[in-house]
Formats: sequence, structure tokens, C-alpha cells
Amino acid sequence: MSEILVEVNNLKKYFGQKAGTTLKAVDGVSFAIRKGETFGLVGESGCGKSTLGRTIVRLYESTEGEVRFKGENVHQLSRKESKQFNRDVQMIFQDPHASLNPRMNVRSIIAEGMKVQDLSGKDRAERVRELLQLVGLRPEHADRYPHEFSGGQRQRIGIARALAVDPQFIIADEPISALDVSIQAQIVNLLEDLQHKRGLTFLFIAHDLSMVQHISNRIGVMYLGKMVELAGSVELYKKPLHPYTQALLSAIPIPDPTVKRERIVLEGDLPSPSNLPSGCRFRTRCPQAMEKCSLMEPEWKEIESGHWIACHLY
Repeated sequence: MSEILVEVNNLKKYFGQKAGTTLKAVDGVSFAIRKGETFGLVGESGCGKSTLGRTIVRLYESTEGEVRFKGENVHQLSRKESKQFNRDVQMIFQDPHASLNPRMNVRSIIAEGMKVQDLSGKDRAERVRELLQLVGLRPEHADRYPHEFSGGQRQRIGIARALAVDPQFIIADEPISALDVSIQAQIVNLLEDLQHKRGLTFLFIAHDLSMVQHISNRIGVMYLGKMVELAGSVELYKKPLHPYTQALLSAIPIPDPTVKRERIVLEGDLPSPSNLPSGCRFRTRCPQAMEKCSLMEPEWKEIESGHWIACHLY
């Protein structure tokens, strides 16, 4: 079994609001990511998955709990250790247009991280050319600006920027959701190819469940700041146990008109993270909710080897 590279223990990230309420974006999440694997994270918009990724990479400071990278608590690092962490852990953002500085050309965008990390050795211009070719772009693209590229090409530039400092762990925050469907598979295949070539570890955040199944070794399902189920990719799709996971998977289109799947339609709206239901957060929309569900939160427990769930049904 591969060593644990990233460990998240009871992580919480709360945001104070003007009305005096507290928005619990991430509320007590725990999981681990092994070296060399792709861990998929799925859930509806507003479930906290992007906030979780940003807290892991330290774009947000955690409210409580800890994130450990190679055994070290990332929110308690010294300045020198922080610089190394910022090199080892990189992020690919959802919107390739907003995440690239329009005033900088591609060469400057990719080389910026090298300058910050004081990386010497091979000439930076040569390094930029190599990275552009690695992600499927041409060396002459280095002198162009972000607005001169398509969405898929801009995302390739973002990937090259993340790779520039030779990271070990990359958080891909919905990297394909802003792209045309015809381009999404190309970007996912590129990420898989880079993982094999460079031994990378990924946290792949997305809402496209079929794409997450394709790229991930294990998958975690989030709902309103909580992890509700976690299992291997194949097992989760063949045997989803949590009612929320079952509803999500029932919505995946089947590319065969002769095959029928019973669609589970959830009733009601997603509750506000600043005004959460008592007990189980999913109970207001759960077709199998019991009285117990309103009284206490379900325990996060391992019911089979590698299969975790938080539900009163188990």
C-alpha cells in the first residue's frame, strides 16, 4: 500500500457573516490521500468542496482541525518550510480565463513560480518551452497573451504554470467545468498522462460524476460541508450506500437508449450552510429519513474495508 501523502483530520473552515451568523463551509472533514493516486471529490455546488481544496493549499486558513503533508501540519510551518510547501503543492483553478494575468505573456506566467522559488539550473526560457510542449502547446506560444487562446489552451497554460516548480501534489479545482465538452476529455487525458510521467498525486474536484469515475482511484462525496461517503471508484459506482450518493449517480446519463435507469429526484432546496438542519444535514431531502435523523448527526464510520459512510441507515 502506498504511503500517505496528504492527511486531513477534522478540518473546519467557517466564515463570519454581516448578519452575525456563521457559514460552515467545511465542517469536520477527515480523509487521506496516498502518494501517486487521484482522489476525486464530488458534490453539488455549494457543498464546500472548493473551499476544502483551498484550505488544504492554504489559500484559506483553517478554523479548526489540521492538514498534514508528508506528516507535517501545513498550518504550522516555518517561513522556510512554507516556501517548500508552496513548491510541493500547486493548484489548477476552475476558470482558466480569470486565473491568468491578462497583462503578462505566457512566458512570464509560467516562469513566475520559478522566480518566486529561486529555481536555477536550466535556462528559464528553455524550461518554459519544454513545459509548453509537455502540455500540448507550441514554443512560439510563449510570447502571446491569455486572450489570444481558447479556453482549453488557457487551461493547458494553467497546468504548465502548476508544473513549473516540480510539485508532488496538485489540487485540480473543477479544471474542466468551464470548457467545452469536446475539450474536457483532452484535459483529463493530459492530467492522467502527466501523472504517469511525473508520479503526481491529485485531488480532483468536480461535479461531473462520470469524468470523476474515469480519472479517480477513490472518491469522496460531500454534502453541506460534510463528507457523507468515501470508497474506491469502482465500488462507489457499483454499490453506492448513502441516499445522497445514490441520487447523484442516478442522474448520470447512460450512453445507451435501450438501458433504463430509475432516476432519484431529491425534493426541496439545498439548505443554507449558515442555517443548517438539526441532526443529519441531508434529512430534509432524504427519501429514507427517520426520526433519529433529526436528533443527532450520523457517525463517520468504516463499514467495509475502505468504504466509509455517515448515515443512520448503517
